[in-house]
Amino acid sequence: MEIPESEVGSPSRKMKILVTATLDDWGLDTLRRFGDVSYEGFGDQKRLLAGRKLVRALEGFDVFVTEVDQVRSRVLEQVHRLQVIACCRADPINVDIGVATERGIPVLHAPGRNAQAVADVTVALMLMSLRKIPQAMDILRQEDGPEGMFKMAVTFFDLKGSELWGKTVGIIGLGAVGREVAKRLRGFDTDLIVHDPYLSSDVVEESGARCVDLPTLMSQADIVTLHAPLTEQTRGMLGYEEFSLMKPTAHFINTARAELTDEEALHTVLREGGIGGAALDVFAQEPPPVDHPLLQLPNVIATPHIGGNTLEIPAHQSRIVVSDLERLFQGARPLNVVNPGTLERFRWRSEPS
Repeated sequence: MEIPESEVGSPSRKMKILVTATLDDWGLDTLRRFGDVSYEGFGDQKRLLAGRKLVRALEGFDVFVTEVDQVRSRVLEQVHRLQVIACCRADPINVDIGVATERGIPVLHAPGRNAQAVADVTVALMLMSLRKIPQAMDILRQEDGPEGMFKMAVTFFDLKGSELWGKTVGIIGLGAVGREVAKRLRGFDTDLIVHDPYLSSDVVEESGARCVDLPTLMSQADIVTLHAPLTEQTRGMLGYEEFSLMKPTAHFINTARAELTDEEALHTVLREGGIGGAALDVFAQEPPPVDHPLLQLPNVIATPHIGGNTLEIPAHQSRIVVSDLERLFQGARPLNVVNPGTLERFRWRSEPS
């Protein structure tokens, strides 16, 4: 339901705004036009607020801009002045949306804030896996391995990699990240196939890809890259049966969520040579223990969830979340609201509760 701008209304006083997410100067300056801002950025403070500490921190504030703080039910039930939560995440899993909705608190979020960053890492991992770059780096660092031209011969004959050119890349999930991955891969002259049951074939084709079912994607792709959201329907969507469909030369990339896959099944297929390699930025336990089975395999590249961690993220999330707060302060409807039903009865309170 569209809410007319006049029904939302603008605040009649300056808001008190607590910001613990990392924002850029533009974002902070914009917020200061509408209220008194206390900035305690997570990136600077290196702390996560939860429970009583968060309740105390929120005393006297109308708006909370967060990224990782745990805004659970027991917190929301004790903060009576809070009117709006802006969460700098695509999926605000750190906020109890149900209780926020019951209390009439709109929860803004930031879909696509790290799409550029994760897409970059995804393509980088594809190249590293195809070209066997980690193994090549290890050759140079070996003290007791081959020397001189023998070392060069090992890399030439044993570490010959593949190009992205001409490969069929299967993208599972064509959301914000998936679309950015597709955009980058078109420059490599790849053949793109997509499985996303929530999109029409016309939408998929606009990204330069063909729409296929999951078994077709798993069996035809030279590279499978996973970008689906984690839901009850997608949890564990790739198990031994799906991985077994892949070509023995194929590579699997996961920069989305570990829970979308069966890690044990992936380990089995990799160990048995069922697929050529995997590059993983996410694990069910993070960080994974050093003796994690997947980390013991030579054909696995592993990184500690760095996909969305770049210096540019504060600028991205500022543009999305602060722009929406600006709309709300000006009496307009924000674009990205997890619980849009709250806007039907939302009014800025003129006096603090």
